[in-house]
Amino acid sequence: MHDPATGITARNLGPADLDDLHAIGSERSVVRQMGGWPWPPRRDFTATRCRPYAGDGFVWGLDRGGRIVGTVAVTRGELGYMLHPQVSGQGLGTRWVGLAVDHAFATLPLTRIDASAWADNAASAAVLRKLGFVHWQTRFEQAIARGFPVASHHYRLTRATHDRLRNADDCRKATA
Repeated sequence: MHDPATGITARNLGPADLDDLHAIGSERSVVRQMGGWPWPPRRDFTATRCRPYAGDGFVWGLDRGGRIVGTVAVTRGELGYMLHPQVSGQGLGTRWVGLAVDHAFATLPLTRIDASAWADNAASAAVLRKLGFVHWQTRFEQAIARGFPVASHHYRLTRATHDRLRNADDCRKATA
């Protein structure tokens, strides 16, 4: 999938993406917000992520000009994403998370998508709320990169809410 507005193509990850993905995984500001990535960074761990996802859902590498600048995934009904700090703040998170959610509901037999954000990750929580996700639970969970439990806000978007919001957006665009 290519998005001309952002100049990004979503594609499967592969071994050739190791350097780019490891560069993202070596950014403390990114990894501290990820639930399952280690700190300090480990190249062998990153290598395990550099292959097409074969499970329930999808993982997209976000390719801009032949370089991976982030990832977005819906796996087993859960949403996850990360962006290199050099491209953060450009609206890419909202745009590509939205495209991934649309794709997931269009192609997977899901009734809902769940996501979470650490309590101190206001930017990620804002992306989720913009797309219609609703907070439903907060609990402490182990943050691997931080080395201690952190409050984690859990969000949920149902298919019915997604469809209602998409239909409202389509109507607004048609009358604009």
